[in-house]
Amino acid sequence: MSAAKRGGRVGPVACVLIPHFPWQTEVRRNPDLEGQSALIINIASNGSGRTILDWSPDIEGVLSGMPLQEALSRNKGALIIEPDMSHYEVAFGRLLKALEERCPDVEDDGLGRAYIGIWGLEGLYGDDARVVQILANAIRQYDLRIGVGDNKWVSYVAALQSGPNSGRKVTGDPGKFMSKLAVDILPVDYRIVQRLHGFGLQKLGDISGLPAGALQAQFGAEGKLVWELANGFDSRPLVSRRSEEIVSEYLMFPDATVSMPTIVTGIESLLSRSYSRPQLAQRYARQAVLEANVLRRPPWTMRVAFKEPAGDRSHALFGIKTRLDTLEIPGPLEDMRLTLSGLTGEAGQQGSMWTEVRRSQQMQETISQLQARLGVAPPIYKVRELEPWSRIPERRHALVQLSS
Repeated sequence: MSAAKRGGRVGPVACVLIPHFPWQTEVRRNPDLEGQSALIINIASNGSGRTILDWSPDIEGVLSGMPLQEALSRNKGALIIEPDMSHYEVAFGRLLKALEERCPDVEDDGLGRAYIGIWGLEGLYGDDARVVQILANAIRQYDLRIGVGDNKWVSYVAALQSGPNSGRKVTGDPGKFMSKLAVDILPVDYRIVQRLHGFGLQKLGDISGLPAGALQAQFGAEGKLVWELANGFDSRPLVSRRSEEIVSEYLMFPDATVSMPTIVTGIESLLSRSYSRPQLAQRYARQAVLEANVLRRPPWTMRVAFKEPAGDRSHALFGIKTRLDTLEIPGPLEDMRLTLSGLTGEAGQQGSMWTEVRRSQQMQETISQLQARLGVAPPIYKVRELEPWSRIPERRHALVQLSS
């Protein structure tokens, strides 16, 4: 039965799969992990339990969602890594944007997996093989797999069966193609997979020949889903993600530094440049992400969600400094990238009762008016004290541009 007959989108779908994406991301920022056996864990929000999020490719017998103790019993001595979800999400977000630059219909299906609608792209890129090559070139820095099929599930299974940095297309009867694959690949709760094993259902082919009603009676709605997927049916439409508008600025420090005044001054400079960009004119940011390479250590990422959308440098800096006060810089920072996201047109703000804050707000308003009149950030600067004890005059103070 075709995707069209079951309510899916007509035309081929590609799945870009980056196996063990959290693990690959950890190794990219800390090459010393290469070759080690490791488990990356999920920590329940209430602290009640720890389950497996990802693992190094050499580990066997582990599934996503498996309790940590069960995984450790099968892999004694494995290194335990707590997840850096902010870092993973930022890294994967960049890859999604790279894919969107090639193909407009991209669905984010979780870390390391994206679906791309490739219908109608033949006229732009050529046949499916050429489209697969275009997608692979978008994210060369990761080990990936690409699958093509009539629906999302079939394209995912095709990606699972393809080789490193290559693609595979499923044609003909998809149920026959996947009949010998283990039920472990089904996108259902780990406990359901365990129950399927308990009923002696080891392969997808063991499920496809059963009556759909029997599976649904035993497992409810997920039983019906399991039966459909085992037969290669998938009526889920491809839902393109809404491309998020961001503003990003970068700087490199003259020397790697742990000096907080220098780091804060760098952040001020990045914020000044960001709020001078046309994308942020009369707009507000809900979130900031700081990324930095650390001398002889893994890269560092910090995410700040502003309590109220920040419409100027001062408000954004206050939120970032408040977050910095609760953290320890992991080592000398070599550079820094600031990314502002969640841009909104929200404007209503209450004036401050404090004189100094009101003066700052008035100054910001004056600069905004000058910037609107001149069309560029006005050449107004202030002197910031950095390292007054330094023997090098250039390090004692810095000129920081004021902007709205």
